[in-house]
Amino acid sequence: MESDDSDEHEIIRALEAVDALKLALVSVPDSETIEDFLIHVEGDTARFRH
Repeated sequence: MESDDSDEHEIIRALEAVDALKLALVSVPDSETIEDFLIHVEGDTARFRH
């Protein structure tokens, strides 16, 4: 089970690093800024949900 625990810690560290960047999505000028979102990247495809 060490591998699973190690993978979980790696994911947590990656999520914390991304969160520390304080990213925001802005689609066009004068529109709503979205600060809480989830990004999923698989290969060369990315999707987001808010």
